[in-house]
Amino acid sequence: MKLSNAFTNAFKNILLVLSRSLQRFPITILCSTAVAVMLIVISELQPIDTGLETLYRITMIIALGIPLSLCIKVFSERKDGLKTARLIGLYAAGGLVLLLYYFFLLDKLNMVSITRYVAVSLALYLGFLFIPYLPKKEQYEMYMIKVGLGFFITVIYSAVLYLGLAAILLAIDQLLGIAVAGMTYYYTGLIVAFVFAPSYFLADIPLPDQRFHQENYSKILRILLLYIVMPLLTVYTAILYLYFIKIIVQWQWPVGLVSHLVLWYAVIVTIVLFFITPIKDEDKWANIFTLWMPKIILPILIMMFISMGIRINAYGVTENRYFVVVLALWVSAMMLYFSFIKKRMNIIIPVTLALIALVSVFGPLSSYSVSTRSQTNRLQAILIKNDMLHVGSNHHFRDIPIH
Repeated sequence: MKLSNAFTNAFKNILLVLSRSLQRFPITILCSTAVAVMLIVISELQPIDTGLETLYRITMIIALGIPLSLCIKVFSERKDGLKTARLIGLYAAGGLVLLLYYFFLLDKLNMVSITRYVAVSLALYLGFLFIPYLPKKEQYEMYMIKVGLGFFITVIYSAVLYLGLAAILLAIDQLLGIAVAGMTYYYTGLIVAFVFAPSYFLADIPLPDQRFHQENYSKILRILLLYIVMPLLTVYTAILYLYFIKIIVQWQWPVGLVSHLVLWYAVIVTIVLFFITPIKDEDKWANIFTLWMPKIILPILIMMFISMGIRINAYGVTENRYFVVVLALWVSAMMLYFSFIKKRMNIIIPVTLALIALVSVFGPLSSYSVSTRSQTNRLQAILIKNDMLHVGSNHHFRDIPIH
């Protein structure tokens, strides 16, 4: 009886959580559910192979509606709640933006449209994370910790739920002799990922008026950062400095892999500095790390840029190298920010990252424009060097337009 009551209460709590999420983020839940339905439809039509690209494009636009609707909702909450008519108007404007994006920026699936789509999605998801705390609001780090832990818990719960459902399907197939199609497991995963997971995650998003206290700082996160991640980063920094000394002695500058090793290490340092901000005044080790790590890492970043420069000088700028360089410039700016700005607002981290994501795929400074000019100039220089093109001749190259 107790087990039955516990199961009933757990089921009621889940329904309550999902209901709360649906009431607060109805458009988002609708979009995520529609993505699951579209992916199931595409899978069913896969053997026919008729108009699948159009269906993929429609699904991508609906998926883009997930972060866009989240941004609209949290923006309306930041304004102390907009009137229903205005909120509907914002959602309608968002729908129009998605429609225009579909026809003009996602008219075909290729490298340009897909990388642009990823960058726009990243910017919108980051917007969802920082819009509630613009232009200035305290406890942003605590808010992000709450959201991050909620996401982590959602992933665990979703994985357990899927494994349980998959075990039930397997038992039905193997023990009861009722055939269960292999795609049923895939469809179950889609429903868990796009219906249950978003609903459960969004139900625990803090409300605009929710306040946080130092006591709310996760003990697990504190132990993870202070006693595991930060010591590991310190040892890794020492290794990088030894390597730095080695290449100076040998005077043989590295290329390739070292850039990525330093870059992703610097990104992790930035994330750690962000999350230990709430406890840096009460923990000596956190304070020392915050004070000195951004300064110590700067010479290593210079080494990284030299390595990148050697590679670019030899082969020019490509889209992949562009994104690596831009990310390196951003993380270097963040290290300078942590090093020399005393009164910091860490919300600048996701805001600047979102802006860079958009700049990298739109306009004259985009990865496509910069890489095209670089490779065109490189080709022109090679032709001139081999007397295949004369300086001052009427023959010249023009940048390839990017659509």
